[in-house]
Amino acid sequence: MSMSAKEIIAVIAEMIKLHKTFNELAIEKTDIIKKSDIKALDMLIKKEGALIHQLNQLEQKRMSVVEAFLNRKGLVTEGVTMEQVIEMAPKEEQPILTKLQRALMSEIDRLKKNNEQNQQLIEDSLRFVNLSLDLLAPEPEEINYQRPAQKNYDSDTKRSIFDSKA
Repeated sequence: MSMSAKEIIAVIAEMIKLHKTFNELAIEKTDIIKKSDIKALDMLIKKEGALIHQLNQLEQKRMSVVEAFLNRKGLVTEGVTMEQVIEMAPKEEQPILTKLQRALMSEIDRLKKNNEQNQQLIEDSLRFVNLSLDLLAPEPEEINYQRPAQKNYDSDTKRSIFDSKA
């Protein structure tokens, strides 16, 4: 009797869809960062928060369906890789699982690259803002730091007065 991996297939397909949405948001975020639209960025971060919550729930579901699948096969669930799960799946479902696993990894890699790019853009923006602030900041008034020079000036003045009297 062959134990189906249909539940695993369904969860991974949902995870791929969710990661595609994450990637769409990451691309949207790039434009928002370039425009320095703080309000839009705030709204997008809230959308991401909701997606992260969904992803956490899906991850829990994925772990539970994989565990149930392995338990039905009488196998230990600790430290099992996706490759091992695929090998245990019915022959007709193995190519589907392999394709879905590759698609999920591809979306995750894309998301990682998009997030790294956005992080770099944010860091560049912050560097630019800091540089701009440095350029706009007035130089500290040097008069406060030149009392000794004033004393020299006073003593020079006194000397010239003294010299003129002599």
